[in-house]
This record gives sequence, C-alpha cells and structure tokens, in this order.
Amino acid sequence: MAWAEAALRDCEETLRAKAETALSEGRYDDAVNLASFARAVNETATRAENARLSRASADRQALSYAQLEDPRLTAYLARSTGQSAWYTRDRDGLVKTVTSKKSGSRYTVRASRQQVAAIVSYLAANGGPDNPIPTREIFTALSVDGSAPPAYQGHVVLGWLRQIGIIVKRRGDTGYVAPEADLLAEQFDDLWRSLPPHVSG
Repeated sequence: MAWAEAALRDCEETLRAKAETALSEGRYDDAVNLASFARAVNETATRAENARLSRASADRQALSYAQLEDPRLTAYLARSTGQSAWYTRDRDGLVKTVTSKKSGSRYTVRASRQQVAAIVSYLAANGGPDNPIPTREIFTALSVDGSAPPAYQGHVVLGWLRQIGIIVKRRGDTGYVAPEADLLAEQFDDLWRSLPPHVSG
C-alpha cells in the first residue's frame, strides 16, 4: 500500500506543477482542470494513507492483546513502544518491523532462529563486559550452513539483542559488549519465547 501512496503523491505533484505552468502561460481552463485532477488524486492518496495507518494501529493493538498472556511480553512491548523498529517471532524466524520516519510506511526483514542462536552462542563464547567484539567478527557466526548470508540478517539479530539489552555499544568501543555473556547460552530459550508473535500487516 505504501508504494501506491507514493505513486499517487508523485502524480499529484506532477499535476500541480503542470497546473502552475498552465496558469503562468495563461491557459486558465487547463490550469483549473489540472488542479481539479490533483485534488482528486490527493483525496485518494489520503484515503489510502488513512487505511494503512488504521491497519498499522490494529496490528499494534493485536500485539498488545497477544502479550497479555505472558508478562515478559508486556515488558518487551513497553520497551519497544514508540521505537522505529520492533521485533517479533514468526515460527522459527526473527522478524524486524521497521517504520519509515519519512513516509510512515512499514517493511519487515528477517533472520532465522538458527542464525540468532549462532550469534548468541558466539557472544557467549567470546564476549564479556571487557571484551568488545567487532561486528564483522560477530557476523562470521552467521554462516551456519557454509553459505554467506546477507549482512542485513546479522543486523536484524544485533538490533534485537541491543533493544533487549543483551549487548551494548559503548562510546569508544570498536564493537559490541555482552555484559552477561556467560549467561547467554542458558537464557536463549527464554529470550526467544519472550518475543511477541508476529502479526502480518
């Protein structure tokens, strides 16, 4: 839906520019017609935007209802409320939902549970409060099956771990620090279950 809104806004802008040109050239009938078309396109785009925002609100409300079953989900959603990105669980996948600050549209990116577990295991084995690990080293754990997955999947995992406070990036450090690395292996299943269920938009 967001791409359709963007196309409509582009169309409106083009029509308004043509209307201004027609007006400056003294083609008043053309200017009036073009302005009328632009207004109609604007109204259509506004209706589409309102429908999208209403659905987004419903999705967030659905997450709120889902989290009532587990107090850990309440805590997670409280931390993620108002943030431009939040994380959910869809079967065996970690889903990052991002809201564009510019357009307000939403999109999702994903990483597998296997990739999440691999990075958590790597941090548990190599991290620590005084041992910052560069991102590129953490990402070596992503190749769980010998492939070279896209880096964005690693960023999905790190974004979630940062949001829930498992890793931090301190000023002056060249990478991430896992303050309680020694507990990560034991905590992983609980952390995974604490993710709210994903609700498709």
